[in-house]
Amino acid sequence: NIYTISLSDLEKLEAYDIEIVSYKGIKNILRWLKRQIPFISAVVIAIVITIILSNFCFEVNIVHSDKNIRTLLEDELYDHGIRPFHLKKSFKEIQEIKEHIKKTYPSDIEWLEIIDDGMKYTVRVEERIITPIPEKKDFCNVISKKDATIMGYTSSKGQPVVSENDLVKKGDLLISGEIKFNEETKSHTCAEGTVYGNTWYRVAISIPLDHTKTDYTGKKKKNLAVELGTKYIRFFKVHFENYEVEKKVLFKFGSFAIYKEQIKETTISQEKYTKEEAIEVAKAEAKKKLKTNLGDDATILAEKVLQSEDYNSIISIEFFYSIKEIISETVIEYTKKSEELE
Repeated sequence: NIYTISLSDLEKLEAYDIEIVSYKGIKNILRWLKRQIPFISAVVIAIVITIILSNFCFEVNIVHSDKNIRTLLEDELYDHGIRPFHLKKSFKEIQEIKEHIKKTYPSDIEWLEIIDDGMKYTVRVEERIITPIPEKKDFCNVISKKDATIMGYTSSKGQPVVSENDLVKKGDLLISGEIKFNEETKSHTCAEGTVYGNTWYRVAISIPLDHTKTDYTGKKKKNLAVELGTKYIRFFKVHFENYEVEKKVLFKFGSFAIYKEQIKETTISQEKYTKEEAIEVAKAEAKKKLKTNLGDDATILAEKVLQSEDYNSIISIEFFYSIKEIISETVIEYTKKSEELE
């Protein structure tokens, strides 16, 4: 039989075949708490750790496109103790730091805000743009910055001194800031205009005939990975022999991060260009090189292979290019006092 009895009465009994099935009241609560000690301890530790971590800064994110401004603020904030893995500052300290930085760099910073964003600081800054007072110039000339044949021009100020198809050398005058009439200087201005010229370039490119080719098979796998410091661990093994990985950050906390990966299988093969294929590859490289040096405004008018040499599985090709590009630049000139016009 099962009976309910108080602890004081239980102690008075002398029977030896009594088995305690369960407790009620305070005793039962204490026994339950004793069984939950590991869980309760874990919760308490987690709360303590959370409270401690919430008082630390693990990341400082400066929002601005100018690298120089970001570097300036990084150095200043670091000197004031706002840096990763350090205790966070009080609201009053943050305000004092902001004011100090703005007073130190009045010509660089218009507005600064340091936002306490959980376990990181987000710093937003607005650069002070100071419009320079235009320097008073005597006059300007537009000159050629390279040898060329004139292909055309536009002029909003000044007096053009060249015509289409004229040959010019580097430094030659194109648009004059001296306004003349009947060979007599009447006034000075800052010449403005754009002059287009036909220029010529030689570009040498070397291409190995033997090369490695990478192709995608179309097979893809998704994976998860964890990064902790210098260690990078994938959840699932990759069975592709050759592959490329695209990854996206799912979670980041200090040096700890979780990534979602897209793994694409590839095949790698060793191939050899024919001479014609190598020339086409070299042409693409030569054009890319020209665009890098000349900019997007330059236009290729003509292209020619001057010579090609094949030696030790490497083909060297020299190209000739005829280019249409802007050849003008503005230079400031200064008149002598005796030449100044009333």
